[in-house]
Amino acid sequence: MKAIMISDARKMVVTEVPEPEVGPGAVKVRVARCGICGTDLAARSSSLPRWHVGCVLGHEVVGEIDEVGAAVQNWSPGDRVALSMGSPCGACQTCRAGRGFLCIHHLDRALGHGVVQGGYASHIVVSPELLHHIPDHLSFDQAAIAEPLAIAIHGVNRSNVRPGDPVAILGAGPIGSLTAAALRARGVDDIVLVDPNAARRALMAPAGFVAVDLAGCEESVPAALGGRSPEFIFECTSHLSAPGKAVELAAYGARIVLQGVPKAPVQVSQYLVVQKELELVGSASCNHRDMEEAISHLAAGRVRAEDFVTAVVPLERANEMFDALLDPAGSHLKVLLAPNLPAPVN
Repeated sequence: MKAIMISDARKMVVTEVPEPEVGPGAVKVRVARCGICGTDLAARSSSLPRWHVGCVLGHEVVGEIDEVGAAVQNWSPGDRVALSMGSPCGACQTCRAGRGFLCIHHLDRALGHGVVQGGYASHIVVSPELLHHIPDHLSFDQAAIAEPLAIAIHGVNRSNVRPGDPVAILGAGPIGSLTAAALRARGVDDIVLVDPNAARRALMAPAGFVAVDLAGCEESVPAALGGRSPEFIFECTSHLSAPGKAVELAAYGARIVLQGVPKAPVQVSQYLVVQKELELVGSASCNHRDMEEAISHLAAGRVRAEDFVTAVVPLERANEMFDALLDPAGSHLKVLLAPNLPAPVN
């Protein structure tokens, strides 16, 4: 089958690999779409052993079941599915506490994270516990943002934000923009996004969101919120300066949800955290309920994938799209790879 791997030159290259076999307790999915995530972008150039040459990335997967193992019940060939990212081990401390999505061993069990094959391939074999039904009227292009939308929903759940509360989102990338969409689906409308990329700010307008430049945001954020400082802030950039900026922008008593994953320790003003009595909350991954809520919002039209998906391309264009998404001035938001689309003709 066709897949793309990280090459010796740290490029995404198309390769022919053996098609995975289906064990009795597994299902084989024909991959229709797999979104490019920020984790994938970092992995291509990473020197960490996890992201080794030859690994197949991709965890934002939707497709159709091709084959079902003999011991699998309640699933059939032809079922349209979205995949959760990985299976909890069931034995570690967090799993035993009912927080399997925070499984201590999750990276070794997550799709496309260097150990388990990811969705940048024509087929993938997974446990049925990762599967979620996609309604028939929902296209694969629409359903493909279910997993990143679930990540955003998890952050919203960690915030306890309510309709009428003033909200700022740092970063208008995929997670930041989908956090805005998740908030709106919950009835929260007082939202402003902050991003230095003019092209991404422009993409927010057709989706119905206000986005302001990072420069001067100390004045423009309260202005966009009717003169109020944000009482809830979502940090979705992974930039080293973003948590500190969130602390500066926050209203007294605000809650800051940290969703970005910086590559190094960050600095914040503990003086401001103390004086403002701020709450800093982490948000990682998503759980089964978050995935189901994401699919329900997409199916009901409360979140429109077309507001966020800017390209759907075959595997052969993956490396090109990685470069485009890493461009600080780039105009793409969410790019979907379609492993079973024909290769482009030169």
